[in-house]
Formats: sequence, C-alpha cells, structure tokens
Amino acid sequence: MRPVLILRILLYIQLILGLIIYFGPLAGLTLGRGSLDFHGALGILIAIIALVVLRPTHGVPNSGVRTAARFFPLVPLVFGLGFMFRLISGNPLVIIHMLLGIAALGLVEAAAARQRRAVRQPSA
Repeated sequence: MRPVLILRILLYIQLILGLIIYFGPLAGLTLGRGSLDFHGALGILIAIIALVVLRPTHGVPNSGVRTAARFFPLVPLVFGLGFMFRLISGNPLVIIHMLLGIAALGLVEAAAARQRRAVRQPSA
C-alpha cells in the first residue's frame, strides 16, 4: 500500500472517530477514555507520517500545498494535546480543533492529487 494512501485513510479514520467522540453523547453513545487516548495517539502518528511521507521527493513538485500538507497536521495536534493535558478547554476550541483537522485532511488530499498527477505525467 502506498504511504500517502495510508496517511489519507488514517486521516478519515481520525475524522470519523473525532466526530463520534464529540457528537456520540448526543446520540446516547458514551465512549471511554481509551477512545480519547486512541484519538490522541492516532493524531501523533498522522503528524509523523505526514512529515515523512510528504517530504520533498524526486519527480514530485514541492509546492506550497505539499509543504502545508506536510506541516499542517501539527496544528490540530497541538490543540489536541492541549485538551489531553488540560491546558485548554471549551467548546469553541473543540470546534476550531475540528475545523483545523478537516483543513489538514483537505491539504493532504490536495497534495496527494498533485502527486498522482505528477507521477502520471511523462517526463519532458
């Protein structure tokens, strides 16, 4: 399996898990502390994989989108660690954390699409 695909799959799993953690109680679904810990650990793993997988490589243009996709997963991770260590709290910050995570997912998707197009194009 290609590393960028693995990163993309993990981001979607993270998004779904985060939405379940936040909106689950409204539907009567209560998750234990383990799901929060897994969500945090997955966020750390995603940030590390993004740093490694989206580094400059031969044959793939190192655009601003790719650079942003490489480093942006660190931003929602910082918020998540702030929640985990009780340095920050509050619903508005959770919403910002969610939006930043969705933005990270979008940037990785854009970088993956550009990489696919660059690999498919014959070298001139």
